[in-house]
Amino acid sequence: MYNKTSATLMLQTIMVLMDKQNSTDVTNFPGSFYDDAELERCYGIYGCFSKAYPWTEHRPDNYFPVPPEAMAVRYAAFTRRNRKIPVMLHADSTEKIQNANFDPRGPFYFISHGFLEGGHKPWIQHMADALLSIEGNDAATVLVVDWRGGSQPPYGQAVANIRLIGAMTAHLIHNIYEILKLPHIDNFHFIGHSLGAHLGGYCGHELQKTFNIKLGRITGLDPAAPYFSKTVTLVRLDRSDAKYVDIIHSNAMPLYFSGFGISEAIGHVDFFPNGGSTQPGCKKVDSGYQSITNEMYQQIVKSVGCNHERSYEYFIESIAPSCPFMGVQCESYEALAAGNCSRCDNKHYCIPMGYHSYGIYRRLQMGGLVDTNSNIALYSMTGSFKPYCRVHYEVTLKVSNSTASFVHGPDMGKLSFYLVDKNSNKSDHIFFNEEQKYFKPGDLETKLVPVRDTGHPPIFVIVDMKYDSSLFNPMTWRLIKSPSIYIEYLKLSSLEYNTDITVCPKMNKPIVANLPTVMKPKYCRFRK
Repeated sequence: MYNKTSATLMLQTIMVLMDKQNSTDVTNFPGSFYDDAELERCYGIYGCFSKAYPWTEHRPDNYFPVPPEAMAVRYAAFTRRNRKIPVMLHADSTEKIQNANFDPRGPFYFISHGFLEGGHKPWIQHMADALLSIEGNDAATVLVVDWRGGSQPPYGQAVANIRLIGAMTAHLIHNIYEILKLPHIDNFHFIGHSLGAHLGGYCGHELQKTFNIKLGRITGLDPAAPYFSKTVTLVRLDRSDAKYVDIIHSNAMPLYFSGFGISEAIGHVDFFPNGGSTQPGCKKVDSGYQSITNEMYQQIVKSVGCNHERSYEYFIESIAPSCPFMGVQCESYEALAAGNCSRCDNKHYCIPMGYHSYGIYRRLQMGGLVDTNSNIALYSMTGSFKPYCRVHYEVTLKVSNSTASFVHGPDMGKLSFYLVDKNSNKSDHIFFNEEQKYFKPGDLETKLVPVRDTGHPPIFVIVDMKYDSSLFNPMTWRLIKSPSIYIEYLKLSSLEYNTDITVCPKMNKPIVANLPTVMKPKYCRFRK
């Protein structure tokens, strides 16, 4: 998605930040009398911006925003009537708002890009189209916050710029609010990626401070971590910035591990798909010590880009998802994967990730089940390719402790299976264990697995066993018979559809390597 120039710029910025963060953890104070004398700079109606605490904390450098005219911030307004050619607005262009013929019924969506990007990016157009295409959204307006003039390196300057752009965007929203004579801005939804997420936070804060109105919703798509992690709420996006703040974390890990997203739970609802740090299908980068080459540069940029960008890909898909896209409240991602949170109940709330999260959260709020001053962290599993949405099945495997199983003894292999529904649709290939392992008689193992939704619950399962032998490991040699496992049953419980199915092999026969085996509920009557 990045061209060579922007990839190099991004990498250079990351390397500079890594070097600075490794060299010091203390605040950089002004180095001259002139810098010390000017700790605040004002920009007309948009207010004054300080460089004093807390804007110095956890930041290796500190800038003032550049003037509005130098950034040339533009707002491209799209509706169903003009999907391709937008109405171009500026923060203070009241006359253009009056002539734009916006439908006051709304909703109004604001989309902001992040560092090194601009409002012309394809993902922004895809998101705008998806929002305008929602059934019943014929009165919607999408406004793209294009601040490419302020999103260029150095990174610290872009960080400073979004403070001013947030205030400018707040003024635009207030102008729309007044010109259209709206009773509130509950149906104004700001969606920001990376630095754009914090820009949305500044916008929400300014609306409350200057105009005494509160933004309805802010969605933060992998909010940037550098300069924002471990800072006070004034400095970063926070759940106080709107009536509802939801976050999708997709690259939440330290920068020196090729991460760019914030790890703290900062919204009313924070989603951590696949744990929130790395995403399936994104190539991992070797973090060992090695010489820095151009190839390594490109690998880091691609890895950071893939994981960091997956947040907005998830959100776009969530607007019209292929399945419920459910997130589950749990202690951790590891606890979810172990099957400890495989039911939606009062201890484990289930909320769909992305666009449709607010409806369920609002229902919980109205029922007095959630505290809007606290956070709900939710975890989920996705696929490695589009569509990313998967449904979750808790799978319990019981290895038989029958006489035949004990006589055969432990055996090793990799188990996988397909789910088959009433229309003979097969799910994707699901691995119970991706690495070869021993299965012993009497073993009972439970885990949660992501499954591509076929639209119906399964009626039977096809189980496959693979066995990898090694010339250098005599324990893996098989000279007479194929490896096999006596499975007593598989129990599959769907989190999304609240269904259960238990399947067994016919006549208690073993699962033999490289011989797919059908397991059905009716075969369970032969269980011993």
